[in-house]
Amino acid sequence: MRKILTITAGKILIFLSRMLGNQGTDFPGRAARTLYPGILKALAANIQEEIFIVTGTNGKTTTTNMIASILREKGYTLVHNTAGANMLSGITTAFIEASDLLGRKKFDYALLEVDEAFVPLLIKEVRPRVVIITNFFRDQLDRYGELDHTINLIKEGVRNTDIELVLNGDDPLISHFHNDTGLHCWYYGFAQTIYDSVESMESREGRYCVFCGHELDYQRYHYAQLGQFRCPECDNHNPDMNFTGNKLKMNPFIEMNVNDLFIQSPYQGFYNAYNILAAVSAARLVGIEDRTIQRAIAGYRPRAGRMENFIINGKRTILILVKNPTGLNQTLSTLLYDTKSKNLFIALNDNAADGRDISWIWDADVEMLADVKARIVYVVSSGQRSGDMAVRIKYSGVNPGIINIKSDLKEGIELAVAGAGETNYILSTYTALFECQKILRKLQKDDSKIVGQRQLQA
Repeated sequence: MRKILTITAGKILIFLSRMLGNQGTDFPGRAARTLYPGILKALAANIQEEIFIVTGTNGKTTTTNMIASILREKGYTLVHNTAGANMLSGITTAFIEASDLLGRKKFDYALLEVDEAFVPLLIKEVRPRVVIITNFFRDQLDRYGELDHTINLIKEGVRNTDIELVLNGDDPLISHFHNDTGLHCWYYGFAQTIYDSVESMESREGRYCVFCGHELDYQRYHYAQLGQFRCPECDNHNPDMNFTGNKLKMNPFIEMNVNDLFIQSPYQGFYNAYNILAAVSAARLVGIEDRTIQRAIAGYRPRAGRMENFIINGKRTILILVKNPTGLNQTLSTLLYDTKSKNLFIALNDNAADGRDISWIWDADVEMLADVKARIVYVVSSGQRSGDMAVRIKYSGVNPGIINIKSDLKEGIELAVAGAGETNYILSTYTALFECQKILRKLQKDDSKIVGQRQLQA
């Protein structure tokens, strides 16, 4: 009876929260866990096949959503925290929303994006079969602390279990997981690409060997610390890959092979190529047929600020979440591959969920905006720290005459999309993301009405 009452209360809170214009992902789960602390464990028992966890610094949401798309294409049922609410409360909400009122509905899989710090806590309540780790980059140091603390949390969480790990073999910060946990590991990574460099100016967290502390040698970098590495002291190096990305093309959309499987995607950027590689690797472990994987990836459309597309003023408008130096660098790199002229909007907030410390914007290679290939013709800096972002862009070498400050998100976006650029890029930190999404949806809806009226008049 307690479980039924908790599920009912949770569903009501989800409905009311969304009626009030909120996401309805966090508070219902928190309330449910207060009413019945064992609710998540009870509902997780309804998973018939396997529970997959996806964690890491960047790419969790996109990778998880892609895997979910593949599983649904195959016809499997699943519980999935689609909106990216990746703490215990959000995951609990996802199970309550998917459940029937009695809490007995069965599902084939649970596919859960998990905040790195919550991996050990989640494993205590549900027993995943597979944990996928995307990468480790410096992110919100005021919240997480140094990277080694986060990495050790995850290692302690999976130790003494029968979990299988799916790991990014190009990240030297992950290379010691097998030795330190004894778990079976599957590895994915990229062969040499035409986008690699022999030197990296980006901040590299994995500069030193995790085994002996000696500085690593790199034959090539894909981006940041991801690449082909070797320790000259203890011979630590990339593991043999089970799933290899090769023949990568970004023109600007992604084409590549995963082993011998050809993949096409409407996504852009090397970091999204890694997300695709991780998703395809997981799908092949499950035994999904190649054609199903190809259809799901080709048909998957970006969402929730992960290169989500809108049409406003007849122009392609792309919404992208940025939250740390590496993520921002990869987003800016993507702009270099897009040959069209661009209006750029950047919203910088410093709420708790964003990280109070915004000094990370000075660690990012914002100088890419001044590159002639970026073709930036108009810039709007917005959000709570709009002035700080404008100063950073000014010192990147961008012409100050095209930089505008509008702290209000709506005013700033409207100003940006009215610029002379052929494409609009809307970049946002986390707490401004969903408000930016609402504004863009409204502008797209209004724009489509105007186009429809013109067509009727014609």
